[in-house]
Amino acid sequence: MTRYNKGNALTLGTALMLIVGLASCTKNFKTINTPWNGSPTPTLPQLFTAFVANLDATANTEQRDDNGWIYPITQQGAVYTKSDYLYGGSTSAWSDFYSNLSNYTAAMNFITAQPDTAIYTNVKAMLKTLRAYQAIKVSNFWGDIPFSKAGQAISNSTAALTPAYDSQQSIYLSCLSDLTWAVNNLSATDATQFALGTSDGVLNGNITQWIKFANSLRLRFALTIYGKDPTDAGPIIADALTKPLLSAYTTADNIGLYEANIAGLTFPARAYSFGTECRLRMGTCMWEWMSSTNALDGSGIFDPRCTIFFEGNNANQWNPYPQNPTSSTPAEQGDPYNTLRDADWANKDGDPSNPTTNLYANFNYYWSRDGVISGSNGAIPELFMTAAEVHFLKAEAYAGGYGVSQDMATAQTEYYAGITASVNFWTTMAMTSSVWVVNKPTSLPNNATMTAFLANPVVAFNSATALKQIYAQEWIDMIRQPWDAWTLMRRTGIMTPQDPNNASYYTTTYGGYQRYTYPSSESQLNYNNWYAETKGVDVVSAKIWIAK
Repeated sequence: MTRYNKGNALTLGTALMLIVGLASCTKNFKTINTPWNGSPTPTLPQLFTAFVANLDATANTEQRDDNGWIYPITQQGAVYTKSDYLYGGSTSAWSDFYSNLSNYTAAMNFITAQPDTAIYTNVKAMLKTLRAYQAIKVSNFWGDIPFSKAGQAISNSTAALTPAYDSQQSIYLSCLSDLTWAVNNLSATDATQFALGTSDGVLNGNITQWIKFANSLRLRFALTIYGKDPTDAGPIIADALTKPLLSAYTTADNIGLYEANIAGLTFPARAYSFGTECRLRMGTCMWEWMSSTNALDGSGIFDPRCTIFFEGNNANQWNPYPQNPTSSTPAEQGDPYNTLRDADWANKDGDPSNPTTNLYANFNYYWSRDGVISGSNGAIPELFMTAAEVHFLKAEAYAGGYGVSQDMATAQTEYYAGITASVNFWTTMAMTSSVWVVNKPTSLPNNATMTAFLANPVVAFNSATALKQIYAQEWIDMIRQPWDAWTLMRRTGIMTPQDPNNASYYTTTYGGYQRYTYPSSESQLNYNNWYAETKGVDVVSAKIWIAK
């Protein structure tokens, strides 16, 4: 069962169902709802805003899952001891999605009831795009999920309260169909289209960008399933490459939730996810892709993103934590994420009365403070998709001959374009963050710096290892999208970077995690469908359909 369906099982009233769906728009938004004595029926802009409000990944438990579990699973980061939080314990991604299905159904019903539905074509396409994005994200966590029959409790049908599960393949194909419809029907020139105005908290009504976003998702999803279903995926890849795609490093082409776009939006859970419970450190796996030596002074660093993503230890030494530690690995101490650092950046011990030593390099402290400190203007978004990723997807298609003829020259061009877009975007985010003070970059890397970086033996394009290089750079760019890096890792058959040292530790500790188990509410309230899906055995080691 979903939170949405459970709520409607209790209310069963159409008006109350709409209110339940709309209630989600208070999440991190301070001034969205209508006055207490306003209409009980939400407007289309309110329903759209409610949908957007449930797209972020800032719930405390979801962030803690990312930092404590998914980072070490993807090896984008290391943890010096396992998290205290239950793996997959966050069901916010699940409940947010099913709350959004109620918003989606209500919005589509509203549009259908209007005398001139044609003027809402753009809004329908935008909703289809966002639903596809969220449905695939949730499916990549759990695998098969209720989808085609879910979110229909507005009909007051008893069967709608216990929706059957859809296969992951059918969910992907359905979402790809919706995205194709969106790309082909969005119009940036039709003046008759209903405008959401400021209620579009994703792209502020920029339909040209919506087309690029929807088409870029098509490319991502089609490449994700190509290894399992080339017959369906191949033509979509080929078609997507002929239509507009995200490409620039500017914020407009890096899609997500930006505080500047939505009044009252904040990301308070960042402070929790990087709080005292966070054991996350820069790991040796990522370090190998960013530094040519293990020099503690950082003199071997060749990737400009390294000093944006990470920072040295208490002694300003670049000492990565072993991705796969042994019994002889020195224990970590200190607290590099304590909030005393707002005023005393060098204080990585936390409690001045009990000084310790922070031995290992950590994730940059400013990730946890941007958009959290009172009065700050958060620049770093909750990302859905980056332009850099799209360049890497294009590079993959041409390097692998997926949906198009193999073309290594084009693959190389797109590979370098992806790295450049990634460096420029993350540098811009650091420069524009109001809380970022110490070691803040003041300009984009110059041509000489980028030329040297791209010529580094680790980075320079090699046709013989092209796919692994492409995946590695995509994995690096996804530093704040570990869930997407996890999808990339599974669907490529672990072609993303892995530390070979003491690999048995990883296999034993993290290698068995392939998915989340379903929320307990499913076995309690949607038992028959849950049992038909799991046969009573719901385990984390079961591979989802997209995984090799």
